[in-house]
Amino acid sequence: MLGALRRCPASLPWALSSTALTPRVLRAAAFAQSRAAWRPAVSVPELAVAALHQTTRWQQNTATYAVEAEVERQVNASRPAPDTEIDNVVADGPVTKFHELETQGLVHKNVIRTITQDMGFEAMTEVQSRTINQALKGSDIIAQAKTGTGKTLAFLLPILQNIISEDPSLGEYSRRKRTSPDDIRAIIISPTRELAEQIAEEARRLVARTSVVVQVGVGGTQKRAMLQKTQSEGCHILVGTPGRLNDLLSDETSGVDAPKLSCLVMDEADRLLDQGFSDEIREIQRQLPHIKNRDRQTLMFSATVPKEVVHLVRQTLKPGFHFVKTVRDDEEPTHERVPQNVVYTNGLENMLPALFELCEREVKNAIQNNGSPFKAIVYFNSTAEVTLASEAFRNLRGSNRQHPLDPARVYEIHSKLTQGQRTKASDNFRHSKSGILFSSDVTARGMDFPNVTHVIQMGLPRERETYIHRIGRTARAGKAGQGWLIVSPLDSPDVRRRLSRLPLKNDTSLEIASIDMTKEGQVSEKAANILSDMARAHQRVYPDVKQKSYMAFIGVFGWLSDKQFLIDSINNLATFGWGMKEPPKISSNSIQRFRLHSVRGLNPSGHDEFDQGSDLGSSRGRSTSSFDSFRSGSRSGGSSYSRGSGGEFSRSRGGYGGRSGAHFGGGAPDGRPRGRTGGFGYRSKGGFGDRSGGSRENRYNMDADRS
Repeated sequence: MLGALRRCPASLPWALSSTALTPRVLRAAAFAQSRAAWRPAVSVPELAVAALHQTTRWQQNTATYAVEAEVERQVNASRPAPDTEIDNVVADGPVTKFHELETQGLVHKNVIRTITQDMGFEAMTEVQSRTINQALKGSDIIAQAKTGTGKTLAFLLPILQNIISEDPSLGEYSRRKRTSPDDIRAIIISPTRELAEQIAEEARRLVARTSVVVQVGVGGTQKRAMLQKTQSEGCHILVGTPGRLNDLLSDETSGVDAPKLSCLVMDEADRLLDQGFSDEIREIQRQLPHIKNRDRQTLMFSATVPKEVVHLVRQTLKPGFHFVKTVRDDEEPTHERVPQNVVYTNGLENMLPALFELCEREVKNAIQNNGSPFKAIVYFNSTAEVTLASEAFRNLRGSNRQHPLDPARVYEIHSKLTQGQRTKASDNFRHSKSGILFSSDVTARGMDFPNVTHVIQMGLPRERETYIHRIGRTARAGKAGQGWLIVSPLDSPDVRRRLSRLPLKNDTSLEIASIDMTKEGQVSEKAANILSDMARAHQRVYPDVKQKSYMAFIGVFGWLSDKQFLIDSINNLATFGWGMKEPPKISSNSIQRFRLHSVRGLNPSGHDEFDQGSDLGSSRGRSTSSFDSFRSGSRSGGSSYSRGSGGEFSRSRGGYGGRSGAHFGGGAPDGRPRGRTGGFGYRSKGGFGDRSGGSRENRYNMDADRS
């Protein structure tokens, strides 16, 4: 439906083959002698490319893989490149069980017991078995691996063991874990707050039986609180975002320092560079001990390896680093194998009701068929849409006030929330069996939410890569999943062009998607119930939330040349979707900025402040709200809907045996006011729209408490 206001930066579609660390297609180096006559020669390679498992201390036999001269020239032009590379592999196969690391004397027993007993892991994933052995030896590594493959543990385990190897006393548990804030041994850089929190949480689980202290520093949280905690407890492993890490290390009064640093990790390296963190990364490296004075290991993980990452590799990793690739060239990517459906709606006002219809259907199917619990991430292209949709879905009420989507819980996450709210939402959704997460693109990459069955995108993303990254949140770890794209007439013409060669299937199973909500007509009882429920839910959404969402639509569709069509579409949403008497106010500056001078149907405020105005219909006298009143239809069970007075959107007894529903605009069915002026006019007591109305400030306070 929408173009992106907040878009996840796209990664360049370069693929790194198992024999090259370059975005260009390179010719393989020719062997100087035939394969039949070739025998391993004793040499010390400058660049080790790990097409399978790299040299470990228990490896004995040998095998070879070509390393192309052009790769070495890009990484270290000052030295000649070898034509071949010799890697040893273990005769009985690589170590794939965590307990074997203890029996081989490679990892402390407390760490292994945490992994096998507390965390319940026995076998390593591919990326773990192909990186841990080399990382334990201290080699620099760049690993190309997708999120959800276990890469976090792949770098946490070796850096923890290397810390314990340097200071064995840290391997034993102490009830009072404490050190100094300048005792940092490892720093992990993450592109987002959510991913940093996720890494820190897993790190704390891993160090539970040791005396190693983990701290996290991210933007969006109070620096003072983080510093107090770090100064009180100290720190061995520091996880954070580039901006906050740079701030902490550059602050001479913070006491946070890393003179003993032994490992630097860059997770989601391609995204770090996509988001413009290269300057911060260089500044962080500048504040760390010089490699000549304090040797350190660098581990770099990335889903893709574009030329920018190759440049960072050349600047950061030491000669002799290993490249591990777990993304196969012939592997079918998620966005090609996951079933994907596109739903074309009649207007913007159909979007959320169609989403509700889809979610309600899938929740029931999961329960009736004893399938995987319904767990969905719903992506929007602006934070204002996320807020409005999550509020509306929370306001839904079924029989006995039970939520109609029960047992699915509703969660919300976007950049405008505090870090504490975002962390709580992501943790709750991650651990929930059934739930719906309304999200902006902050969760589109790097975040690992298990058992997500559906990814639903509300509106067309501006970039193809954003769509692909979102789809990647489902069908993980070999499990099934499906994708849905719900679009309005504003962006539907661009779907096939922008998402060409994707397995999109046109879906017409959602009845509400095709209803013309601006006209009278016949609908089924099921559709009437959904529209009535959504109407009552929108009634309880705050006026300023609708106003911000209205402006967000104007901003994200600013590229449309037909401004009249744009405003008409959004006004229909406000009138027939949100139940507003008139569109939200728009300032003269916004009219000028979005070039809306000649557009009809605007509601100018004449200034930049938000005019509270009449958002939900007048409570004085007879309301003319444009909500439709769904009434009973023919005896065959059909229902008709027609525009009613007083903002009424109700179901009559004859239709489905229920009593009249909520009345909008603060009006009773005959147009008389309910409650005092200023209230929402909803008949329930307390909270939203109680009979006494309540001040605007109180309503905002309730919103803060709920979030």
